[in-house]
Amino acid sequence: MDPQARAFVETINLLHDDMVKAVDGLTDAEINWRHPHLSNTIGILLRHVAGSERYWIVEVVGGRPIQRRRDTEFAGERLEKKPLVETLRAAQAEVTAILERLTAGDLTAEVQQTFRDVPRMVTKAWAILHSIQHTAYHLGQIQLFRKMATEGAAEQLRPGRKK
Repeated sequence: MDPQARAFVETINLLHDDMVKAVDGLTDAEINWRHPHLSNTIGILLRHVAGSERYWIVEVVGGRPIQRRRDTEFAGERLEKKPLVETLRAAQAEVTAILERLTAGDLTAEVQQTFRDVPRMVTKAWAILHSIQHTAYHLGQIQLFRKMATEGAAEQLRPGRKK
C-alpha cells in the first residue's frame, strides 16, 4: 500500500475508533438527545459521517456512484445506536478498501468536484483530506454532545439553568 494511503487509513481508523468509543455505553435516548438550540443529535452525526465518507472517498476518489441523498442524513426520526455503529463500520470498511488500492499517482490525479457550490478540480488526496477533516470535526461534536446528553451533564449545561 502507498505510504500516504496507509497514513490516511490509519487516521480514519483512529477517528472511527474514537467515534465508537464516544458512543459506547450511551442509550438510544442519549443518541437522540438534542440540545434545545441545535438541530443535530449524536445519531444524526453518525449517519452523516458515514454518508459523507462514502461520498468523498468511495464516490469521488473511488469512482463508484453511491446515490447519496445528503438531506436524508439529517432527518429527525428517532435512531437506534446499534445500526448506526454498524453503518459507520461498514462505511469504514468500504473506505479502507478504496484507499488500500490507491497509488501515489492516484492520489495526485484530479477529479472535477463541486465544493461550496463552485465546480473545481481537486486531487484525490485533497478529497481524502477533506473527508478526514470533516470526520474529525464531527467527532468533536459527538464527544461534546455525549457530555451534554449524559445524565447530570445535560442539566449542568442547560441554557438558562439557575445556579
